[in-house]
Amino acid sequence: MHDWRGSEITNDLDNRENAVKVSANARHHSPGYTMARYGRRRAEGGKKLAASSASRIGLSSLA
Repeated sequence: MHDWRGSEITNDLDNRENAVKVSANARHHSPGYTMARYGRRRAEGGKKLAASSASRIGLSSLA
């Protein structure tokens, strides 16, 4: 049950759902807690996308 709940929260954040609503649905005490606990994967995905885009347009690294 807890694994499903974590997957649901992560999927909602990955789908750019409002973090305040996701936090409320998960019954967390704050959106900050939700993002600290589940938002890391979202940030890592953004970095990978940026690096991939930079390499496609010929930038060697991101500043």
